[in-house]
Amino acid sequence: MKFLLILSLLLYSALGYDVGNGKSVIVPLDKPYGILQLNDRNITVLPHPVYPSKGFVIVPMDYYEKPHLVHANYTNSIEHTSVEINVTCALYPNEVLSVDNSKVCPPPEVLQRIADEKAEAEHIYKHITPERYWNKPFVRPIDSITTSEYGSARTYNGVLKSYHGGVDFRAKTPLPILASNDGVVVLVKDRYYSGGTIIIDHGEGVYSCYFHMSQFDVKVGDPVIQGQDMGLSGATGRITGPHLHFGFMIQGIQSDPIEFMAQINQLFEPKELVSLSVPPTQNRPIPQSPRSSKIPVETNPLPSLSNLAELFFF
Repeated sequence: MKFLLILSLLLYSALGYDVGNGKSVIVPLDKPYGILQLNDRNITVLPHPVYPSKGFVIVPMDYYEKPHLVHANYTNSIEHTSVEINVTCALYPNEVLSVDNSKVCPPPEVLQRIADEKAEAEHIYKHITPERYWNKPFVRPIDSITTSEYGSARTYNGVLKSYHGGVDFRAKTPLPILASNDGVVVLVKDRYYSGGTIIIDHGEGVYSCYFHMSQFDVKVGDPVIQGQDMGLSGATGRITGPHLHFGFMIQGIQSDPIEFMAQINQLFEPKELVSLSVPPTQNRPIPQSPRSSKIPVETNPLPSLSNLAELFFF
């Protein structure tokens, strides 16, 4: 009986993690295979980029996810592990912006274009390429300061409420935009809200997005490598001035790009191997932008979305 009890404890254990709404958490695992069952989602375990005998899963949380405790289960051929994910309220800034009114209340003749571009984006993000294209840390696409943080609760022209689905980098003059990591270009297009847009498929459900560009130097189907010049920043689409909007879609869900890259890049640090056997129960440190301490914040404002004009972040 004692032997069976010890065996059951070895086969069944529990891990705990915290994640804010709109962010992702990486759960390290001892095996490079299996499934994490999370509510109505089955997330495939991925092999570790440095230690192939280990694994991890990326768990993105929707921006509108309310605080609660998620009970997930990791299973493989020999073990079962309970994973608890505590969804918390992330702190996001407020922003009041003025843009061309046609980008807030679009004229009837462009509504079909907006709907088509939204459907096209959803089709792209829904596809999960089983192959991983990257084998090195992710990098920022431009060497510039942050002018608007991910998750900002935005009010456009005093009426339209939305949230910022990426991070903005200053680019007063056209600057080269670099691929954040290796991948395949899946969209190169001038879109109504996001303007000149490039989307890269990095494999395994990870896509990076680059908006408001003025020039394209790649085309759909092109393989790209980390740091490759893909074109120039610009002032296209719904903007208040020239800049680059940079974001990530993870398994079809938007995620804080700076924090996501920080967590992925920790997988390449030697000390990260230790956390595979002793998982953390709190958030990892989040890199702060130069403006973060100067912007008033409120807890999870949950702005409502009511029409196609608000879907700029796709």
